[in-house]
Amino acid sequence: MRSKWPLILLAAGVAFSCVRMGPDRQTESLLQGLDSYLETRDLYVSQKQNQLAALSKLARDISDPSLRYNLEFTIAQEYFAFNFDSTQAYLKHCQQLAGTNKERYEEASIALGHLYEKAGSYMEAYTLLYGQLDSARLSKALLPEYLWVLYDFSHDLAGNSGMVERLSIPSAASYRKQLMPLLPENSERWRVLLRDQLIDEQNWPAADSVAHILLSGTRPDEHNYAIHAFFCSEIAGFSGRPADRMKWLVESAKSDILCAVKDYASLTMVAQSLLPVDVNRSFRYLRIAQEDALFYNAKLRPWQISRFLIDVEDAYSQRQAESRKLTIIALGIMAVLAVAMSLLFRFAIGRSRKLARTRQELEQANIQLASANVSLNDLNRQISRADKVKERQIVTFLEGLAGQISLIRAEDNRYRNLLKQGKADALLKELSITGRAEKAREEFYESFDRTFLAMYPDFVEQFNALLKEEARVTPPEGRLTTELRVFALIRLGVDDSKKIASMLDYSASTIYNYKVSVKNASLGPRETFEERVKMIGKQ
Repeated sequence: MRSKWPLILLAAGVAFSCVRMGPDRQTESLLQGLDSYLETRDLYVSQKQNQLAALSKLARDISDPSLRYNLEFTIAQEYFAFNFDSTQAYLKHCQQLAGTNKERYEEASIALGHLYEKAGSYMEAYTLLYGQLDSARLSKALLPEYLWVLYDFSHDLAGNSGMVERLSIPSAASYRKQLMPLLPENSERWRVLLRDQLIDEQNWPAADSVAHILLSGTRPDEHNYAIHAFFCSEIAGFSGRPADRMKWLVESAKSDILCAVKDYASLTMVAQSLLPVDVNRSFRYLRIAQEDALFYNAKLRPWQISRFLIDVEDAYSQRQAESRKLTIIALGIMAVLAVAMSLLFRFAIGRSRKLARTRQELEQANIQLASANVSLNDLNRQISRADKVKERQIVTFLEGLAGQISLIRAEDNRYRNLLKQGKADALLKELSITGRAEKAREEFYESFDRTFLAMYPDFVEQFNALLKEEARVTPPEGRLTTELRVFALIRLGVDDSKKIASMLDYSASTIYNYKVSVKNASLGPRETFEERVKMIGKQ
């Protein structure tokens, strides 16, 4: 009974070290869908770039200033959430193309001011919208657009005022009061203003109803869908519905990807929500958001992401402390296991010596042959059980070693002090050059190969005897190939593909492919191949 305690301790330790908090099943399903969109985001960006390149070429071929103004203003709108510099260049050129047409010049100026405020260039927006434009001189057609931009400016500034000193501009509510009578009732912008008013009043059910009406009027491949879905998530968060908040954040992020939007907030907020339960996925989303923010090249998003980096640093510090604790526990478990294995081997050797003495006595005393045979069979059964215990011990020990690879991989992440400086590009470079986990994995393979071949020196020869000649494996001296390691673990009693994949640091599908490939080359029935492998060394 005492020999079972190391196994129990090891199982408990491995189970403890493998515990990881993670998203719930519903959230995981949403995130898997988002991951699929992120994998294809380059395709949508390429399509967007091709579309913009075609429009730009068409604009260059137009000589009439009026026609070119119309097309370049459209191009600027297409660039608005894709690239700040290109949008700014086209809107400034529209100002030039407007010439003496005052209304067109003011239209381009309003759009440029809107671009500045959305990008976080609040002083530039303030100077242009309040210093160079006068609502009293604007046409009736432009006045609602101008008031809409001022409303958006005041609304956004209230949420991001930490970037600049507080500007003295009227409140969003005052602009809303002026703007609503100028808009067609139940139009999209009218409903946006109504939704915002209900949010200010904390009337969450009514605000949610209006937000969903807005959402139903758009498609996922339209940028406004991402914006309306984002506000659905905000309302759900204020209403105490975290699952709905995550759902609409993910929907907003997916729409941003479909529309090839580079200036967004949803993916960053998804990353922030995931930080306590999935650090790796959170960091991956944050890295993508930062890449897009740098591509867009404005002030606001990088500033928002940099504020989030401190939370990432705290999460990695906590992960570092947990890793140290798990390492100490694992070392203790392995020490206990080593002592237990030593005692087990000593026990097996003692049994083997006793068996030899029994056989010698049998040769000298034929009269006791029947009883001696009974004793011999009993000893053989005990040794067989001991061998099985030994194999289980070795498998469990190898699982512990394999677990260390994952621990080392996580440990690599804790030295990233560049997080404190917000140098995420340097952080990514540091993360990409580490090789500690790969080195540990190679050392684990070498240790596994050496140990297994010492126990079963004829394994490769007997394994090849089960295969067609052209499929036989010739590994380097003293080493195993990947397929040999897979079936070596099967010989030790590990036949679950997921468990083999975890121990060898491969995906389950890769292990499955190795098994299918080898079985297809079997001399006998492929269905019994694994059972014949398990009999190697027992015959």
